[in-house]
Amino acid sequence: MTTPFEGDVYKTGSKQILVTRDPIYVHPAVTKQGNYIGRQPHDYLPLAICVTVLNPLLGPIAILFAFKSSKSFTDGDIIYATKWSNYAFLTSMLVIVTSCLAYVALAFALSGPELRGGHSY
Repeated sequence: MTTPFEGDVYKTGSKQILVTRDPIYVHPAVTKQGNYIGRQPHDYLPLAICVTVLNPLLGPIAILFAFKSSKSFTDGDIIYATKWSNYAFLTSMLVIVTSCLAYVALAFALSGPELRGGHSY
C-alpha cells in the first residue's frame, strides 16, 4: 500500500485534499469533485452508428442518446448515464426492427406478381 507524501496532502478546515499522479489514488471512476460514481455504463455508440447506416432518418436519435449517456457520466451523474444508455439501446433495437419490417414491405411492394401470389398466365 502506498502512503502519500506529506507535501501532496493539503489540509483545509474540515477536509484533506490529496493532489497526486499516483495511479492508486487517481482513478477514472472518481469525478472531479472526488465522488466515487462507479463504472461507466455502456453507451452503445457503435450500435447506434450501425443503426444510422441502416436507417439514416431514425438512427441519429440513438447516437444522440449515446452521446448524452457519455456526457452524463462525465458530469458525474451515473443515474442519468444509465438512463440514456438504456434509451440508446432501446432506440437502436426499435429502429432495427422497424427498418427491417419497412424494407421487407417495400421489397414485396416493388416485386412482381409471382412473389405476391398473383397468377402469371
